[in-house]
Order: sequence, then C-alpha cells, then structure tokens
Amino acid sequence: MKHLAFFTLILLISMSSQAQVMGNYGEQNQKQYQNVMPNAQFRGVPKSANLRNDNVLEISINALSNQRADSYTAIFSVLQVGKTAEETNSLLNNRLNGFLAAVKNLGIPAADIYVDMVNFLPKYEYDVSKKLFSKKTYTEIPKGFELQKNVHIRYTQAGLLDDIVTAAAQQEIYDIVKVDYFINDPNKVYKELREAAFVYLNEIEDRYRSIGIKLDSAYLITAENAWVAYPINRYESYQAFSTQLLDQNDKNNSVINTADKPVSRFYNAIPANDYDIVINPQILEPAVQFSYNLLVNYTLPPYKPAVKTEIKKEFIWVTPNGEVKTLKVE
Repeated sequence: MKHLAFFTLILLISMSSQAQVMGNYGEQNQKQYQNVMPNAQFRGVPKSANLRNDNVLEISINALSNQRADSYTAIFSVLQVGKTAEETNSLLNNRLNGFLAAVKNLGIPAADIYVDMVNFLPKYEYDVSKKLFSKKTYTEIPKGFELQKNVHIRYTQAGLLDDIVTAAAQQEIYDIVKVDYFINDPNKVYKELREAAFVYLNEIEDRYRSIGIKLDSAYLITAENAWVAYPINRYESYQAFSTQLLDQNDKNNSVINTADKPVSRFYNAIPANDYDIVINPQILEPAVQFSYNLLVNYTLPPYKPAVKTEIKKEFIWVTPNGEVKTLKVE
C-alpha cells in the first residue's frame, strides 16, 4: 500500500475562524515563516523602548496618510505585425481608431488621450538552402514589419477602467502595461502630516511636564523624513493550492507530472502597525500612501544629586538682667 503524507501549502476551505480571517496569503506566509523559525509565533512583536544616554530623550513619531487618487493614467500597448510597412500601419491604425472612438464615447476628452510611438521594426526569418556536397546554409531574409504604439488614457473615476478595458478588448488590445495614480497637491498632504506630528509632539511634552520633566527647557535637535508609496509598488503575488507529498519510495518508482498553479495578485497596503498617527485609516480601494517621520532628541541638563543642607538650631536665653546666653540643647 502506498503511503501518502499530505502537505498543505494553502488551506482553501477551513472550519477555523482564524484561517477565514487570515486568508490564503496570510496562511502561506505563516507557513513560510514557521519553516524558518519553527518555534516562533507568527504575530507582530511590539517595538521595545530604549534609552540613548542618561540625559538624552529620543522621541520618534510616524504619521501615515491614505489618499484616494485625484486622477489615473492607464497605459495600453498595441502591437501589430504585417507583411509590408503600409499594411502594418493600416491594420494598427484601424484597431487604434476604433479603440479611441470608444474611449471618447465614455466621456474621456481627447486632451486626456495620448498615443506614443514606441517602435517600428522589420522582422526577419531564416531561409534554409542546401547544395549538393555542402552543409545547410541559413540566410536571414525580410519577413515583415512589427509596429508598436502605447496609448495613455487619463481618467478621474476609478470604476471607468473596466469600460476602458472592455473597449480595448473589442479591438484585440489585451496588454494593459500599468496604471499610475496621481495626487493634485502632495505638498498639502505632507503639510497636514507635519502639523499632525507636531500636535502629537506637544501632547507628549505636556504629559512629561505633568510628571516634572520640562522638555521645553532642554537642548533640542530634530530631523524629519517623508516618502510616498504608490499602488503599483504594493501589489504582491501568491499561489493558493493544496498538494500531496509523496514518500521516497513513490518518488523513486514514479514519474511525477505537476500541474500549473494559478498565481494570484492583490493590493497589499502599508500596514499601520508602526504608525502613531493615521489619517484616513480605512482603505477600500488602492490608495496613495504618504509617510512622514519626525525624530526629536532632547538633551536634558546633567543630573545633579540634591545637596543635603544641615540646619543648626540655637537657643538663646535672655536673663532678667539683660544678659544673652546660648543654651546647648542635645
């Protein structure tokens, strides 16, 4: 009897509520993590506080802002091959004109459409000839032409992309290169993050002041940094499937043909774990994520131990005759 050991890469159907919440990608990452660190628990570990010096206090504030894009630009690649240059250009323009007309019918103005010429190249193939008493001769000869153009389409409603893709497919255009996200005024977002970080810092200073630490009188050094993450850089892929792990005897005596497993991709937003401030925390659609970090070092005066003051008490007695005498009291 064959002995089979079942090895689950992804648990697609589970009665466990934990797996339902975690999802297939989380289940896969957990198993990969535990393969490296078998005794570790797959959960976030809080960052521990640390002290730099006896009189230096460091405060780091991280702020995150999730912003819905003001506009999008989708880029489609159109490729056409033909026997002659005229035929190739004519075939591509027929497809392209049909696509552009459909896009304009969706309410997208001509000013938001740009056609980019990418390349126009001749194609070659090998002609094989063999003469008597000689080896085969391979000679490159012209075969036709290849023309490629990219279409840039700007739109403001995210749901409009489905209609644009449908219009492209009707003209046998299936290659959507990428979708860029744009924010009209990124400086406004950074300004909001900076102001929120300093308000948060003032609250921290007030809290320290309430326990007797006056940070406003300390020597102050600050540094800041800002960056942005666009959705195009936040998509990840994974494979969700279950498979069997054969024992060594089965492997040695069998031919194993593996099936192609589908690769899933999804938008993986920057988590808010390490952020003190989050603006627009709930994300439904892919967003442009702005980050801001404020680092503050307070150098406090060196600690000086309290000097004990010794108080001496003297008792003076004034006699009825007006004499002043010092009395020693133990």
